[in-house]
Amino acid sequence: MKILHTSDWHLGRNFSSVSLHEVQAEFCEWVLQTAIANGVELLVVAGDLYDRSIPPQESVALWRTTLIAFHQAGIAVVAIAGNHDGADRVSAFDGLTDEARVFVRGGYGRAGEIITLGFSDGPLDVALIPFLDPQLAPPEWKAELAEAEVKPTHESVLEKAIDRARFDSKSSRSLAVVHAFVGGSTTADSERQLTVGGTDQVAATVLEGFSYVALGHLHTPQVIGGAEQIRYSGTPIAYSFSETGPKSVVLIEMSPDGGCSAEVVPVPVGRGVITLTGTIDELLAPGAHPEAAEKYVKAVLTDNAYVVDAKSRLLEVYPYCTDVVMKMAGTSTAIGPNDEIRSALSPRDAAEKFWEDIVNEPLSELQRDTVVAAIDKVFITNEVTR
Repeated sequence: MKILHTSDWHLGRNFSSVSLHEVQAEFCEWVLQTAIANGVELLVVAGDLYDRSIPPQESVALWRTTLIAFHQAGIAVVAIAGNHDGADRVSAFDGLTDEARVFVRGGYGRAGEIITLGFSDGPLDVALIPFLDPQLAPPEWKAELAEAEVKPTHESVLEKAIDRARFDSKSSRSLAVVHAFVGGSTTADSERQLTVGGTDQVAATVLEGFSYVALGHLHTPQVIGGAEQIRYSGTPIAYSFSETGPKSVVLIEMSPDGGCSAEVVPVPVGRGVITLTGTIDELLAPGAHPEAAEKYVKAVLTDNAYVVDAKSRLLEVYPYCTDVVMKMAGTSTAIGPNDEIRSALSPRDAAEKFWEDIVNEPLSELQRDTVVAAIDKVFITNEVTR
């Protein structure tokens, strides 16, 4: 049988100020036709169906229309809530759509429960494990973890759900659909951080024991630990300027005994992204960057002074320029003094040190007078309102 692994559709997302709804609708149609053309029997969406917990109406309608189209084509669908989704909303009809072979799960309620589905060459055990926030673990989960002297963490709650799936799976082949951050993976700027300090990461060893593990959350396509059967499909559309690589989905062919082969299928919809750095004259020079004409462009300007009307001028050459950043020549990459230095300085001295760190030159007399007047005004206002 063939399985199409996708994830992180992020329906409802914009690219900067540009709506991606039409591009996402184009992807939904493309993924349907690709599944039909390749004889796919199961579509996987490994979390982050939507870009936010309360998605736009048009995105909900697009998801519904897509599910109906797959059902009419005779292709089963399994989907889970990711960290961007509202688990309760995604799983609002949990169980009611199962008869249509559309299985959508969110939250802790049925995490790790085995669903045995029949296909043309035999049964497949499917474990759906949505994003699990350890802080929201139900009391019974916390009690069982406490009994084992384990704290609720991203790894411990995921491992508990996966252990349940491994124990209950009886078929000769199995599929786990998981939304999580596996340690050591490549990240992108558009991913929402789950926690601070690396505590959101889980070990790849937790995922062992399945014929194939379809991962979601990270936006860069990649295999985990060199294991072809454990991988992220990545986003089907670029959602940040860090996502410069090609976009794809994964076509899995799985034999009755669980053996898998994977084929990366490029996604032909959506625009690429590119970051251009230089002065305004360099970027506007005829033929300077023909490769950027049809891509979303982030322009980092290195002129010595602020460039007036930069974006409108750039749009004449790069019609999909969405972001303009001023980085004046000679400035430091540091954003300011560190916390220890700043805490030891007066507000006036800290402001002057910040300016020097950024511009690599001291304040002029006029600039210093302006800064001092502004700081004094703030402090006088605060004293009056106390």
